[in-house]
Amino acid sequence: MFPKKHFSPNPVLYCIVFYILFSLLLFALTKRTIHVMMLWNLLLAFLPLFIAVCMCLADSARDWLRTWMLGLLWLVFFPNAPYLVTDFIHLQGIYFYTTGKSIVYSSDFLSWLSLIHIGIGTFVGTCSGMLSMWIIHHRFLQKFASPIVSIIMSLIFITSGCAMYIGRFLRLNSWDIFYPTTFLSRVTHHVNAFSIGFSLLSACYIFMTYYFFSVLFTAIARLGEHLR
Repeated sequence: MFPKKHFSPNPVLYCIVFYILFSLLLFALTKRTIHVMMLWNLLLAFLPLFIAVCMCLADSARDWLRTWMLGLLWLVFFPNAPYLVTDFIHLQGIYFYTTGKSIVYSSDFLSWLSLIHIGIGTFVGTCSGMLSMWIIHHRFLQKFASPIVSIIMSLIFITSGCAMYIGRFLRLNSWDIFYPTTFLSRVTHHVNAFSIGFSLLSACYIFMTYYFFSVLFTAIARLGEHLR
C-alpha cells in the first residue's frame, strides 16, 4: 500500500486568511473603510514582487523585450509598497492617550486593534516591496558596473518618492500612467515647494528603508548558503 499523503497548508496561507478575516471583522466593528482597503493596498504591494520574479525569469531566458517591459511595469507598481506607510493617517481622530497632570492611555481596545492592523499590513507590504527591489538591485549588479547601478537606484528612489506624493495627494493610481495626457496634466499642475519636498522626503524614506532591509535580506541569504 502507498502511504497516505497529508495536505499541510503553508503557514503563509494561514496568515493571509487570518489577516483577511481580521480586516473584515474590524471593518464590521469600526465601520472604517481603511480596514478593507488595506487588503487591496496589500495586493498592490505584493505585485512588484511577482513582477520582479517574472522579470528575472525572462532575463534568464534572454527574452530582452519581456524583461524590459516587466522592468518598467515593476517601476510603475513598486511605489504601492512604500506608500502603505501613509495609511497611518487614517488613525486621525483616534485618541490613544490624553494628557493632563499625567498621561492616561486609552482603554478602547478597537483603537489599538486598528493600530496593530494597519501596522501589520504596512510592515508586510513594505517587506514584500523591498524584497522585490533587492531582487532587481542584485540583477542590475550582475549586468552593470556599480556606479551605473547607483545612478539607476537613485533614479528609482526619486521616481518612487514622486509617485508616493502623486498617489496620496493627487489620488492617482499606478495604472493612470497609461493615460499619459491626463496624468501629466494633473501632475504638472501640482508642482510646488511642498510637492517637491514631500517627494524628496518619500525618496529618503524609501532609500533608508530599502538599505535596512537590504542588509537583512543579504544576511539571511548568506546564512542560508552557510547552513546548506
